[in-house]
Amino acid sequence: MNMENKSIESLHEDHHEWLQEVTNWHNELIYYSRVLLRLVDGIKLGPDTEKMEEFQSRFDSMQEEFDRMAKNITAHDKSLADTQSDHKLQQHQDMDKQIRAFKTKFNELKNEFYKFEEKFIYE
Repeated sequence: MNMENKSIESLHEDHHEWLQEVTNWHNELIYYSRVLLRLVDGIKLGPDTEKMEEFQSRFDSMQEEFDRMAKNITAHDKSLADTQSDHKLQQHQDMDKQIRAFKTKFNELKNEFYKFEEKFIYE
């Protein structure tokens, strides 16, 4: 459906889906953080420790982005009734791009982590 033809109800549905995705990503990240903590407990200090600290830092940054995205989505959803049609559609398109870009970034992080973690699982 063309963005210009989307109804307010449809925009609300998008927001609901986005919030669901953000919640799922948040839960995945909690899981990866726990896996990382277990890996840290099981290794000796060395190059892997530095990489694990880097992952934890990136996980923390992602978590902050999740929180920011959820707040932005909720604020945009509440503002739908208050703003002009053209403005809210542009905001919606911008938010859609942000969600897609974030999804790509998060998937890249997960893939990097899987590759890193794999060497500990199959040792």
